[in-house]
Amino acid sequence: MRAETITFAMLNEAGHLNPTFKLAQALSERGHRVRYLATEDVAELVRARGFEVDLLYPELFPRGVVAGDQKLGKLAQRRAITARYQALLERLEKGSPLTVAPSLLVVDVTQTQIALWARKAGQRFVYLNTSLPQTQDPGVPPLRSGAPYRGDVLTRFVPELAWRRFVAQRRVSAELAGLGGMRPPYELARSEAGRFGVRPEELETHVMYMPQLRGVHELVLCPEPFDFPRPHSSERHYVESIDLTRPEAEFAWAGLTRDKPLVYCALGSQRYRADDVPGFFARLMEVFRARRDWQLLLAVNQHVAADSLAPPENVCVVTRAPQLSVLERAALMITHGGLGSVKECVMRGVPMLGVPLDVDQPGNVARVLYHQLGLAADVKHTGTRELRTMIDTLLGDIETRQRVLAMQQRFRHHEAGTNGVDLLEKFARA
Repeated sequence: MRAETITFAMLNEAGHLNPTFKLAQALSERGHRVRYLATEDVAELVRARGFEVDLLYPELFPRGVVAGDQKLGKLAQRRAITARYQALLERLEKGSPLTVAPSLLVVDVTQTQIALWARKAGQRFVYLNTSLPQTQDPGVPPLRSGAPYRGDVLTRFVPELAWRRFVAQRRVSAELAGLGGMRPPYELARSEAGRFGVRPEELETHVMYMPQLRGVHELVLCPEPFDFPRPHSSERHYVESIDLTRPEAEFAWAGLTRDKPLVYCALGSQRYRADDVPGFFARLMEVFRARRDWQLLLAVNQHVAADSLAPPENVCVVTRAPQLSVLERAALMITHGGLGSVKECVMRGVPMLGVPLDVDQPGNVARVLYHQLGLAADVKHTGTRELRTMIDTLLGDIETRQRVLAMQQRFRHHEAGTNGVDLLEKFARA
C-alpha cells in the first residue's frame, strides 16, 4: 500500500495534542508521513514525539502569545483574541496554511477556521474530537451544563431546555461582546463562513464549542461506553487515543509511603475559575491535616505557586506530577474532569472525585456519576467536612472500585483496536 501524508490541525494546547499521538504513532509505524499544523508554543512538544511541524503563521502566533494574552485584563485579552482570529480568517481566505499538501487533513472540531479553509480549497479532511460529541442529540444535554442523562421520554424535555438555555446565553454573550468591540471566535466563524463558500444550512451551530460543518466524518477520541447513550450516526466514530506509553519526567517518590492510601489531586493545566481553586486546595489540606492516615499528592500546575502553600507532613505539593505513574499507585484521584484525566483514571482502575471547573468538565463528571465511577464536588461550595466524607466513602467503597474495573475492561478492549488508524488510512485513500 502506498504511503500517505496526513496532517493534524489541532487546538494548540497539550490537552488537545497528547490524545492524538497514539493515532499519529500508529500511522507512522504503517509507513505514513505524519505532520502537525502547530504554533511556535507547542512545536517542541510535537517534534519531541518525532513528527514534522508546519508553523501556523508565526507572525500571528509568535512564541509566548498565549502567556502574553493571560497577562492582559479580560477585555484587552478578548480584543486581542478577536483581532488575531479575524486576521487568521483573512489569511486563510487568501491561501493555504500548509507547506506540504496532505492526502488527508485531520481537523480538531474546535478549529472551524481550518475546516472552512479546507472546504473552500477542496482539501480532503475529517474532524477529530478530543472531547465528547459537541453537537445536539436527543436526550443528551450540552457538555457545559453538567446535567444528567435523561433516558425516558417524559424527561427528554430537560436536556432540550438545557440546550435552548445554552444557545440563548451564547447569543446574548456574543451581542454583549460586540458592544465592547469583541467578537467571540464561534461567532466570527459562524458569521464569516460565507466568505469560504459555506451556506448557512451546511453549518451546525447548536454546538458547545465551535460551529461544525455538516456531513463530515468525526473521530471521537474516547471509548463509546463512557458516553451517554446517543442515536447512531454513520459519520461519528469512537476511536482509540489513550497512550499509556508516553514519556514522563522522573519523580521523587521519597516523600510518599506505601503504608497509607494515596490520593492524587490535579485540576488541570489551564487556569479556570482561578479565584476558587486556591480556597479548594486550602480546604483539601485541612482534610488531610485531620486524617494523618491518608496521604495527598497535590499537583498545583498554574493555579497557585507550589511554595506558597504550607502543607501538613502527609501532603506533598508539586507543580506537576507524572500522572500515569502516579495513577499506578493512587487509590483515588481528585480531578477537574478533563477527559484525558478521566480516561487515564479508568485505564488505571482509579475511582474519581470530580471537581469540574469549566468547558466540557461538567459533562465529563456527569458521566462519571452516570456510570457510578465516583462522586462530584463543587470547587467553591463543598466544605471541608463534606470533602472528608466523600474521600472516606470513595476510599472504602468496594462497589465503586469494581465498577471502575469493569469499565476499565471495556476501555482496554476499545484501546486494543485499530479502528481509528484504519479509518484515517481509508479516508486518506478515498
